[in-house]
Amino acid sequence: MSTPRADQQQPEQQGQEQKEEHLGSKLFKSTKTMPFFTHFNELRKRLTGYLIILVVLSLFFYWEPANEFILRIIFRDVYPLLPDGQFALTGMFDAMTFRFTVGVYGALIITAPLLIYHIFAFFAPAIKPRERKWIFPSVAAAAGLFVTGILFAYFFIMPTAVNWLMAQHTALTYEVPRGQEWLAGVMMLLLSFGISFELPLIIFALIGLGVIKYPSIRESWRVVYVLLFVAAAIITPDRGPVTMIALSLALIILYEGGLVAAQIFLKSRVDQQYVDAYEEMLMYDNTPTENKEKLARREKLKKQAEAAQKRIDAREKKDAKQDA
Repeated sequence: MSTPRADQQQPEQQGQEQKEEHLGSKLFKSTKTMPFFTHFNELRKRLTGYLIILVVLSLFFYWEPANEFILRIIFRDVYPLLPDGQFALTGMFDAMTFRFTVGVYGALIITAPLLIYHIFAFFAPAIKPRERKWIFPSVAAAAGLFVTGILFAYFFIMPTAVNWLMAQHTALTYEVPRGQEWLAGVMMLLLSFGISFELPLIIFALIGLGVIKYPSIRESWRVVYVLLFVAAAIITPDRGPVTMIALSLALIILYEGGLVAAQIFLKSRVDQQYVDAYEEMLMYDNTPTENKEKLARREKLKKQAEAAQKRIDAREKKDAKQDA
């Protein structure tokens, strides 16, 4: 009685996996392994197509009405603080380069989701068939996180940061708003938040691929927090405390979000990593010690590994019942 059910369920499971793989193949056409030069040619074609779109959009945004439209959006919180509501351009060619730079930045932001798609599609052949079902959600998550980071910086960080910077002038100083400097600073602010918001996806992917172990990164949260504060201080474009603190807190929340996502969607892998971590500790770090902190860590890891093993056993029993 049990064998026919198992035989019936196995084709259904295979059919579901084939369906998911077919979806990945449909969205990312290049999912078969290829020779090196074929892979290189595909990269060249993807870059060429993307650059053509980037150039066309940059030229479109060089057009004066489109250029002014972008400027009014980007500097919504800056123009009211400028003398006469204008930027200073001092060089002979500054007006031309400023307009073209605005066009390039606008095109880069709009085409960012397309670039993310091409990056994932290029690496698709190296991904195992069973893991290709994660490609489309990963692309959607990467694009969504990037856009969310830019919007967060635009609506919540930039107004406060700009007002704080302008308020640093005294009665003996005044602002000469150079267009190129302001444009570079604002765009770096937006892009730094957009890229930083990819942190949860990066953590999730590294845990899923086994590059980093969940127990290790979870236990090392103090070190990670310090590194995130240092990273925020380095990549903050205006070096202002408002932006630096906001980016640091955002990175910490995103880091924790990546770990929560791994716990939810990678339960089996995370549980197995806890069991493996405890076995490694017994093998390489089992020397007697009177250090209370070290003993507490060992006891904590032991309890976590035991709980993880129980969850693994429960899943295996459940799967066995379904096969029966």
